[in-house]
Amino acid sequence: MNAKIDFSRLQAALGWPRDAGPARIVQSLSLGPGSRLLVVEFAGRQLLIGQARGGLVQLGEGALP
Repeated sequence: MNAKIDFSRLQAALGWPRDAGPARIVQSLSLGPGSRLLVVEFAGRQLLIGQARGGLVQLGEGALP
């Protein structure tokens, strides 16, 4: 299953502020129950983050395109 989440609609539905600070989730890809990959923009960089029930792990980093 490859579900794409519209984070701007999710933010609006939950009442989250549009500018939540210096970090933002650009993309999320579900890998299965309880795990996903996240692309996060932070401090002029893109970070690839692995999320699982056990926590978060930075898997990669690159400059913004």
